[in-house]
Amino acid sequence: MNSKHWLLAIGAGIIVGAGVYLMLPLIVVAAVSAVVASLVAILVYRYLEGQTKVKEVPVQTDPCHELRSLLDRLVALNVDIREAGLASDVLLRVETIIDKLRDLLPELNERYPGHELAWTLNQMAREYLSKVVRPYVALSEADRAERQQELLKSLNGVEAEVDNVADLVQGDKRGDFRAKAAFLRARFVQES
Repeated sequence: MNSKHWLLAIGAGIIVGAGVYLMLPLIVVAAVSAVVASLVAILVYRYLEGQTKVKEVPVQTDPCHELRSLLDRLVALNVDIREAGLASDVLLRVETIIDKLRDLLPELNERYPGHELAWTLNQMAREYLSKVVRPYVALSEADRAERQQELLKSLNGVEAEVDNVADLVQGDKRGDFRAKAAFLRARFVQES
């Protein structure tokens, strides 16, 4: 390469370097400005959203109506299992649990309204027991026979926990309520 080519290469490098040097602050400023503008827009949007959102008033439910609804669900489940023609040992186990819940729920909800243990046991009566039993009821006779021991094992677990809660309520062991409620929620309510 001769000196003329070297001078052209150096000159081109200086011009490109100067252009980048002069443009770099503009690129940085533009990027920072875009980020700041985005953050401000997000904050303004959240602020306005909070101002325009109608404050939702929690709906107060009537405890008697709620208890009646729970008991009605248990009665409906009892009628459904009787009409389904389940095996006598399965029918007896489910009806025993329903009877225990029917006896325990009014006292638990009256003495400890809004307590986590009451809420958890209400969920067992409202959803979990039904979610255990109804799929079994929907099975054919042959499939029911295959799954009967599995269902009875699940029902035994439910009944044991209902019995434990009954013991806590009868003994007024409020200190144990929180631990039992957390256990029941983890075991029954959240897995359903």
